Amino acid sequence: MYRRLLYIVPAFSLGLLLLASGISCTGCGGNKEKRTQGEESPINPMVARLDDTPDEALLVRLNSFDSDSMYVTVRASGRKWAFAYGEAMANGMFHGTMRKGDTYSLLPDNRRKTVTIAVNTTELSGRWVYDQQQHRGLAFNQGGGMESVNAGNICFREWKLLNGKMYIYYVDTQQVASDRQQYLVEEAYINTLSAKELIIQFRGERLRCLRPSDKPLIYEGK
Repeated sequence: MYRRLLYIVPAFSLGLLLLASGISCTGCGGNKEKRTQGEESPINPMVARLDDTPDEALLVRLNSFDSDSMYVTVRASGRKWAFAYGEAMANGMFHGTMRKGDTYSLLPDNRRKTVTIAVNTTELSGRWVYDQQQHRGLAFNQGGGMESVNAGNICFREWKLLNGKMYIYYVDTQQVASDRQQYLVEEAYINTLSAKELIIQFRGERLRCLRPSDKPLIYEGK
């Protein structure tokens, strides 16, 4: 099965990582351009490798759909396409609700005009809570930025969908000070995505999240 990951964008200075883990890590972000300059440059080889990997997925807007196909407009080119989505649904690779007007990342099989993997990025975006008792949560922002709130030793940076896979870039605040400029990256696998629920596997742990307006489900561990 294909795997997906989230990719995280920095927002403020790394000095905020010295704050206690109980404080929101929202300020640990920025933009992708800043991440590649000077002291902000990642030193993890996997980070550089992923940055150089071409992305064959399409970012599209869903115009309409029927029982067989989804009709979309590619954001970058404005070109309209029709893709059959039944295979992705059957394989558990269609993540999110089919909803007109939403934005999706689609990994297509252009020869067969089918969708291999789909992620509703409109539905993914926004804040999620995975531990009500510790008030822990995370947020996926449009454009790749990410925020973490009371997330223990993790300060999320960017999320990225690359060829149907999700990557999360982050900083481990338990690293010694000289290593805090190093970006780490992990695969994050989407198990469930809907308007109200998100279940992902990240760093070997299962996070079951709800929107803040709902009663969050407690962190379930590995």
